[in-house]
Amino acid sequence: MKIIKYIFIGLIAASCNVLSKKDEPTSKTIAKAGTEVLSINDYKENYIAIESENDSTILARKSIENWAIESLFFQEAMMKLNPDEIDIDKQMEAYKKSLVNYIYQTKLIEANLDTNISKGEIEQYYNENEDNFILKENIVKVNYFKIPIKAPGLEKIKKLLRSYAYVPKDVEALKNLCVQNAENFFMNDSTWLYLEDIKKEMPKLREQPDFNLGQGRIIEFTDDFYYYYLKIKEVKVKNGLSPLNFEKQNIKNFIINRKKTQLINDYKSQLLEKAKSEKLFEVY
Repeated sequence: MKIIKYIFIGLIAASCNVLSKKDEPTSKTIAKAGTEVLSINDYKENYIAIESENDSTILARKSIENWAIESLFFQEAMMKLNPDEIDIDKQMEAYKKSLVNYIYQTKLIEANLDTNISKGEIEQYYNENEDNFILKENIVKVNYFKIPIKAPGLEKIKKLLRSYAYVPKDVEALKNLCVQNAENFFMNDSTWLYLEDIKKEMPKLREQPDFNLGQGRIIEFTDDFYYYYLKIKEVKVKNGLSPLNFEKQNIKNFIINRKKTQLINDYKSQLLEKAKSEKLFEVY
């Protein structure tokens, strides 16, 4: 049988006792806080058991003090709160109903919702709600490269950067070299990025006014650790209309959420009408 060491405080004791589970009386009280008492069994079940002679008595004392704090706080709350405020049964029933409804609603959505949103639906929503798609930040399409200056393939990469836009076969060669050597790179011509995110990768860009970072601009420089190359392919400035492909995922998510709401509302309406027809719902 393992020896379990407990520390008793308050009115009971201030010293450490080594107790055997077999020999300890089940009714033993080890602490009192207001009108509540802490028994040795409750302590063993719910609080920290110290299983070694070398374990800190501070930890055991703290666990009992924490029990006392919560007990005293609860007793004061029961005295000072209004009966309506501590009607736990009523609150728990309301919470249970809300939780069960949410679980069932989730199951209904999983079983019945079509999450395939067509290109036409996305375009229609975009065209009908252009005022909701005003840019709050500048966005750009770029090719971006950040290569350690000690990377063995750096010179080959620099050479390819001057030709890959004109020689298709050089694009794949450049990607392969970047996978092996680059700290970071981005060559997706169709994806919009926030300009501020690019500036985090290239701190020297912060020295450039945004109006200097126009379409077709190439920026190339080296610091103590990296070689940087940035080619700006397209720019959309803040306060202008955000492009559709930048908002595509947001629109898709919105349409799906709208369909979820409609599905549940329709289902609840049908449920009510069925209850009326079967005389299961009446208003007195």
